[in-house]
Amino acid sequence: MSANEAPSSPRFSKSLDKIVFVSFALIFAGVLAIGGASLALVHNMLNKTYAIEKESHNVDFINHLHNKTFSLMLVSHHLMVKTDDQYSRLATELSNEIDTDITQYIKHEEGSRYPESNEEIRLLLEVQKNLHGVRNSVAAVNELPGRGLMGSEPLTRWEELLDRHAHDIALLVRQINKLHFDIIARKVDKARNSKTIILGLYLLCSTLGLALVYLGYRLHSRCVVQPIKQLADFTGKISQGELSDRVTTDSQTEIGQLYNAMNAMLDRLQTHENFLEEFNQHLGDKVEERTQKLKESQTQLLRYEKMAMLGQIAASVNHEIRTPLNTLYMNVQLVQKAINNCANDYCGKREIADRIAIIEQEVHRISDMLEEFVRYARLAPPQLEEIDLNQVVRYVADMLSERAEQSRIKLALELAESLPPVMADENKLVQALVNLCINAFHAMPEGGTLKLATKAVGDKVEISVADTGVGIPEEDLSKIFLPFFTKKESGMGFGLSIVQRIVEGHNGQITCQSRVGDGTVFTVQLPVEQSRKTGASHDRLAADR
Repeated sequence: MSANEAPSSPRFSKSLDKIVFVSFALIFAGVLAIGGASLALVHNMLNKTYAIEKESHNVDFINHLHNKTFSLMLVSHHLMVKTDDQYSRLATELSNEIDTDITQYIKHEEGSRYPESNEEIRLLLEVQKNLHGVRNSVAAVNELPGRGLMGSEPLTRWEELLDRHAHDIALLVRQINKLHFDIIARKVDKARNSKTIILGLYLLCSTLGLALVYLGYRLHSRCVVQPIKQLADFTGKISQGELSDRVTTDSQTEIGQLYNAMNAMLDRLQTHENFLEEFNQHLGDKVEERTQKLKESQTQLLRYEKMAMLGQIAASVNHEIRTPLNTLYMNVQLVQKAINNCANDYCGKREIADRIAIIEQEVHRISDMLEEFVRYARLAPPQLEEIDLNQVVRYVADMLSERAEQSRIKLALELAESLPPVMADENKLVQALVNLCINAFHAMPEGGTLKLATKAVGDKVEISVADTGVGIPEEDLSKIFLPFFTKKESGMGFGLSIVQRIVEGHNGQITCQSRVGDGTVFTVQLPVEQSRKTGASHDRLAADR
């Protein structure tokens, strides 16, 4: 067999679906046959169970009959000891009742199909005969003159006669119960045999099933899996551009038809291959030329963009740092001049100390600027966990309550009930809310009201920070989130930029509405169902910035 030749299927298999259908039909027929036999055996076991139940009732009836007989013997004994019409009537009633029960049971057993029925009827007649003997003995005692004054010797003889009848009846009852127990044992043996046959059928079915599974696996592997794997390997070569090879098989099933269709398709593909190669060559030359021009334009554009960004950052940092540096330089010159003018070691000491304090203050100012710049440039991705936004807002309000009181600012909370939790970084949200609240404090130098509110809006949760401060001019609203934009005397303008990056790192968005003199409202919206990919998106955002 060649490298591209598929394993052959049997000659007789013209259609795989027919083979599978016939196989499953045969298996289904076998399952039905075994299932039907098992149901018949189970039905037989159920009949045996009913028969055992019936025999148990018969045993219970015989035992009940024996108890009545014992009661009759006890009443008869009392009648012999003490003459009483009540005992006489009770003995007569028990005797008639027992006789009626035996007669009815004998009629019932006459229709039985068990071989023990005749023996049981004979034993019941013996029981009935002994009961008649007891009845006759009681009648004879009742007819004796002066029966209440009977001596001990005649009484002993009558009691011995009753005891003999009682012993015979007990023996007969045991024999009758033994017959029933033999029937029950036979039924149990037959039920056990049925269970054994069912177990054998189960094992046979399991063995045949395993054999059929193995046989089906081998046939499926040879007739279907191996040809398809061979075809998959061949299509892999085709995907690499090898259109000259052909796959061969002598299968007459659908697999063979698929192979023939594949070869026909390859013939048509190879017919157009030369034309496609020429066209692709010409197209490739054009694409390469255009691609080179696009790469050059893109490279130049990126270079210009980076240069513009670096220029903006350099200009901002240069502006922010040059002022404290000029102050440092001027104070260093004044310190040097003061030192040169000193006539002794203590001359101008206070002036020199003041200058040094100014230098130290400006150094700290430069350090703070650089630290704020680095914090903005290296903002870490959020660590997501399920949090309650109402709890976060309450925490920020408690943390800033003393400062708000000192600034004559009233803190108001308006938190929505049953707010759904969100996946967020609690520390970063606290940082963002604190920055917004501090900006609000700065916007209300004479005091005012700061309201923190939460609510659910569709599939998002909204946090709003509203103040009654001086407001933001309309022309500045589009710039407040840009780095380095600030109108404060201190700071580099990174506060709101950091807040925006934190919110966007949570796949949220922040907006601002403000009018001069009417206050400002910052609104933060966060999705309720946060993706675990938020941290990765924040990393990409940080890299882009």
